[in-house]
Amino acid sequence: MKPAEAQAEVSDYWTRRAPAFDGVASHIAQASLWRDVLAAAFEADGAKDVVDLGTGTGACALIAASLGHRVRACDGSEGMLAVARQAAEASGLDVAFEQDLIEDASFAPDTADIVTLRNVLWTLPDPMAALRKAHLILRSGGLVLVSDGLWSTAAQYRSTYPEMLAASLPRHDGLTEEDARVMLTETGFGPAQSWQHLFPASPYPGDVPMFVLTAKKG
Repeated sequence: MKPAEAQAEVSDYWTRRAPAFDGVASHIAQASLWRDVLAAAFEADGAKDVVDLGTGTGACALIAASLGHRVRACDGSEGMLAVARQAAEASGLDVAFEQDLIEDASFAPDTADIVTLRNVLWTLPDPMAALRKAHLILRSGGLVLVSDGLWSTAAQYRSTYPEMLAASLPRHDGLTEEDARVMLTETGFGPAQSWQHLFPASPYPGDVPMFVLTAKKG
């Protein structure tokens, strides 16, 4: 399957799941914990320009906005963005949402202080392209935050993608922290710092091995 075809199928899949997604989402069930972890990981002294790539229903975007940052976000799934926009409006939060694939999003180079990618890399045909996009739009010294998990260890978190689509996603089983560290280094980021120790236990039922990493653009 060609990457463009795979990405279109992925977006359609998440649009179909969007209406019920937040009902079982970790960032809803443990909202205060996620907010505390991201607040610490951002290490921000004042309002920053934040871009959330692959925002889904807006987990990182909404937290960042609640922390007082200026937030832009994109996702290829119209359905997921509809949920994110509704959540932002209900919370009185100002987030500029854009429907577009990560590699096609209109964010200009050197315009962000922080870029977030939460539970995104595992579901992309080219996850390295997303990290390169993050590197491009960050200012020098800017921070990328990547969070993901080894989803193959817990059946309830596996997608139900068709077999051909799943086979076209190189990280469909999920990522380990070491995987992500290598990918960040290969993209040109500096040494990564972990933050998942701030959770008292894995925020996902079944103790899915997960990570929250930040790294800076030199």
